[in-house]
Amino acid sequence: MAARCLIVSYLFPPVGGGGVQRITKFVKYLHRLGWEITVLTSAEPVHLPVDPTLLEEVPSDVRVIRFADRQTHRLAQLRARIVPGFIQRWIGAFVFLPDSLKSWSARVAGQIEELCRREQFDIVMITSPPYSLAETAAHLAQKASLPVVLDMRDPWTINPFKIYPTPWHKKRDKVLEYKALSGVKHGVSVSAELIQYLQTLGLDTNNWRFIPNGYDEDDFTDLQPHSPEEGFFHLAFSGTFYSHINNPMLLFNVLAAFKKNFPESYKRIRFHHVGQSVPDLGQLAEKAGCADVVNIHGYKSHREALAFLSWMHALVMILDPAHPRSVNTIGGKVYEYLRLCKPIVALIPEKGEAARLLKKYGHPVILDPARPEAAARRLHGIITGTEKITPGTHGNIKELSREAQARQLDRFFRSIIAQKK
Repeated sequence: MAARCLIVSYLFPPVGGGGVQRITKFVKYLHRLGWEITVLTSAEPVHLPVDPTLLEEVPSDVRVIRFADRQTHRLAQLRARIVPGFIQRWIGAFVFLPDSLKSWSARVAGQIEELCRREQFDIVMITSPPYSLAETAAHLAQKASLPVVLDMRDPWTINPFKIYPTPWHKKRDKVLEYKALSGVKHGVSVSAELIQYLQTLGLDTNNWRFIPNGYDEDDFTDLQPHSPEEGFFHLAFSGTFYSHINNPMLLFNVLAAFKKNFPESYKRIRFHHVGQSVPDLGQLAEKAGCADVVNIHGYKSHREALAFLSWMHALVMILDPAHPRSVNTIGGKVYEYLRLCKPIVALIPEKGEAARLLKKYGHPVILDPARPEAAARRLHGIITGTEKITPGTHGNIKELSREAQARQLDRFFRSIIAQKK
């Protein structure tokens, strides 16, 4: 008889974006490993891109239950009236702790309990963010008769993308974080640093496992690369630009210095962005004086984005080294960058978690955005060929495959179930 798992995730296909990839791939490969899976997700309209191709990856016999909450729906409608961007995120962070989905997360707990009463699940996995779902996981872990596993897709209070309007908000959020994570009996973390952070809080992490993000080999089958415009060096960033930790101005300032100091080489570069941007990317490029080499392509489906990236000469990663929490951040796209075997130009902390990953499996060119003139000289060297950039990977990159990671999760689940018997 197949083991049965209930997976709770606020976001699920056809919603697109990087945050949906992890849980979709877990569902896909756990199903192949013989699990019978039910997914409990939101029925709310979310203001995120839709990628119908992700639904094709969900096996047809995986049951998906969509749960709506009126209060969350009203908040979503209200949020839609505010121009998207930093101000919208700041208002949400000011009003709601730990997040604006607290109502949905609290109400879905009743749905989980009802499903577990009616059906014979062996294990429940709840994935966070939203961080309020970590509170739900802690609540259920204390009262449920079956094991509950929390999957942390992002760190909580040490997440550099999280906004704290005041010191009080951060202090209060740390209290909520400790209360929730100390109540969780079993956990999975996308970040090794998060597990180390939990240890500094005095929490027992023996029942936590580190399973990072990764790439799905199936996504790289039969990619249809575009034909690049000849005579140029094509550089791309895939994902969402924000106004702080991966602010595009970090790159644009380097391009501006490149234009000033090496005008002939500058004419040969073309930068491409695939994805969304919280700040106005075109406006920032105009301000920096590099709009003539910046190409904005908008959101593409996951497969389209990979096909687009596959014809680039190099890929860009940005994490502001001046941001105190950027050392704990990687970003899900990096694993696919590595699988594409492209050179990676990284504006990141030299000694952060992302740099360690890139050096372990790839050959990154790490630039300091605080020294745009020096970074521009290295770009000039790359384009003229005086500085060699190395494509390809080294090390056992297959351990970063989504299939291998699902096998890790499968073993963890089965060990928990065995302990329960």
